[in-house]
Amino acid sequence: MSDQHQPNTEPSVWDYLVGKLRVSPKVENEQEVPHDLKEKVLLPWLTLAALALAITAQLTLEPSPGRTPWPGVLLYTGSAVCLVFAVLRREWQLIPHRSEALTTIQIPLRIEFLLAGVLLSLMAFLLFGSGEFGLLNLVVWLLALASFFLAFWQHPHGKKLSIKVLWKQLSEMDIHVHIGRWTVIVLAAVAVILFFNFYRLDSVPPEMVSDQAEKLLDINDILHGITPVYFLRNTGREVLHFYLTAAYMAIFNLDVSFLNLKAVAVFANLLTLFFIYLLGKEFGNKWVGLGAAVFAGMAYWPLLFTRLALRIPYYPLFVAPVMYFMLRGLRRQQINDILLAGLFLGLGLHGYTPFRIVPIFVVLGMLIYSLHKPSKHRSLVSLFILVLIAFMSLIVFLPLLRYWLANPDLFSYRAFSRLTGMEVGFQQHPLVIFLQNFWKASVMFFWDNGVIWAHSIPGRPALDVVTGALYFLGVAGLLVRYIRKRSWMDLFLLVSIPLLLMPSILSLAYPGENPSLNRTAGAVVPVFVAVGMALEAFGRSLKERLEGKLGRSILVLVVTVLLIWSADNNFDLVFNQYYRIYRASSWNTSEIGRVAGFFIESLGSPESTYVVGYPHWIDSRLVAINAGYAGYDFAILPEQIPETASDPSPKLFFLNVNDGENLQKLRETFEYGILSQYDSDVENKDFMLFFVPPGQGALP
Repeated sequence: MSDQHQPNTEPSVWDYLVGKLRVSPKVENEQEVPHDLKEKVLLPWLTLAALALAITAQLTLEPSPGRTPWPGVLLYTGSAVCLVFAVLRREWQLIPHRSEALTTIQIPLRIEFLLAGVLLSLMAFLLFGSGEFGLLNLVVWLLALASFFLAFWQHPHGKKLSIKVLWKQLSEMDIHVHIGRWTVIVLAAVAVILFFNFYRLDSVPPEMVSDQAEKLLDINDILHGITPVYFLRNTGREVLHFYLTAAYMAIFNLDVSFLNLKAVAVFANLLTLFFIYLLGKEFGNKWVGLGAAVFAGMAYWPLLFTRLALRIPYYPLFVAPVMYFMLRGLRRQQINDILLAGLFLGLGLHGYTPFRIVPIFVVLGMLIYSLHKPSKHRSLVSLFILVLIAFMSLIVFLPLLRYWLANPDLFSYRAFSRLTGMEVGFQQHPLVIFLQNFWKASVMFFWDNGVIWAHSIPGRPALDVVTGALYFLGVAGLLVRYIRKRSWMDLFLLVSIPLLLMPSILSLAYPGENPSLNRTAGAVVPVFVAVGMALEAFGRSLKERLEGKLGRSILVLVVTVLLIWSADNNFDLVFNQYYRIYRASSWNTSEIGRVAGFFIESLGSPESTYVVGYPHWIDSRLVAINAGYAGYDFAILPEQIPETASDPSPKLFFLNVNDGENLQKLRETFEYGILSQYDSDVENKDFMLFFVPPGQGALP
């Protein structure tokens, strides 16, 4: 049969989708919604359906008896289909990227400063052979950094900065304070963020664990003049958190305490949120940045690892500015941004061990940029930018580099103990473990964030219901737009998420530790930028179709409901569920410390206060810290008890309630000792006190 006799056929849905989603690399920006389409579509029902299905899907994945993933999978699939059709109908549009500079980066090299920087770096490298920060090597190192900056730093508009010029500009400024809608919204957002970060900071979490003892002892060492470039306690630790906290305690004359350790971690988190805002603004606009910062500021995941007050917040803290300055530098072709990206990359390596994946991410990011901007000249410029970032970060990393070369086993032990079989053998083939770990980490946002009670609620998703749904829509939207537009910025953001999860995924020797919310902490940055992009796209979709006061009212109502829902969910997760789990799982060293402190201040001394060792009980160093005596260890072994009889001063022994053997030894040693049991506020955490009055020694 000839073609002219064939009946006309309509294209299938699949043909329609393929045609619409075909690669269109030349399209730079989404087109505006046609006026006639606005008239036909009074309500963005596909967008609303995508969000409703995503939220419903995440609700089905919340922890519950008999939980199964399949309803959530089906509902999320339906949400993705609605999102694709919403994109095709131009209901849903992610905010277009900012325009990129047409010129290439300018390189104002000052050879005299570069040579001085290289010479000073070599001198600093040799001086750091001591393994400690001293006045001389610190000054030489900082001069090397300054020289390198001066060698490449580009003054704005070619003008040199001076105090005279700055003073003239400030004196001529005409400052007007205008409080508009945006200002009010920002102030409200800041208030919400500060509330979630500081509310009940003293009691959530309520107790320290041994990791905090290690940190506070390192800080106490700094305050007493010990200044290493790498701390050896607990298999080795980068130093930045310790020096910042020690400086905070010294400047304000504060005690070495858990609360002050938390406070510095919170300030680090607040700085991270600021850079998340800037990064979101760079990817989209100020609304993307604000949405990302607000949702991250009240999210259970970063709040828990921040309040735990270990080094974990320094992973996202430096990921955020590295991504921001690298992205902005490439988009604007500004060398100053590139230098700052290298600076923060180097600083991050002094923060937290999982950050060591970020240099690989930077290389991959530059590769993505180069492949999407194919030209010989652009490739050479990209290579130079990468070398500049690497060299800048290397100078900042220099003290640790010197230590690493001198002590490779100590510096690499913790990372390689998880990656290789140096401690335990692999349970399966490493590739199989990697793929399993990759899947578990990828779905932790929706399903299971791991089993570590110290910085998570075991078995639940890493994101709350609303945030999980928005994250799904943000990632799906970015993926669809990349297929259509092939923007390097979209792929840069998408690739950053799995790569920043790698420190957890690469726990091949201990797969039970994956996923963990500490080693995945760097992914907080791109995850919440994706959340902010989804929220902004949803709000703009409503705004464009629901015009007038009614439309604005509906938009404000819907966004407010989403924010309140997320805030309420996270509040319950942090201040109720997590608090109860942590309190029940940790030992009550603060209670024991208060009793010890009262005894020391009234009758005894640190030297006559003892915690009798017992398997799997309290860390005696934490008791000393809680009593106000950081650096002491109240531990005493059972065989050492008789030796204390020669001391006539009053003594106080703390015992586990089940420790009958050592109680008998104390009674044999001190005839007039007084035993009492302390009724703890925490169930099953009672402890015994054995008080020895002054002058009581061993029985004859």
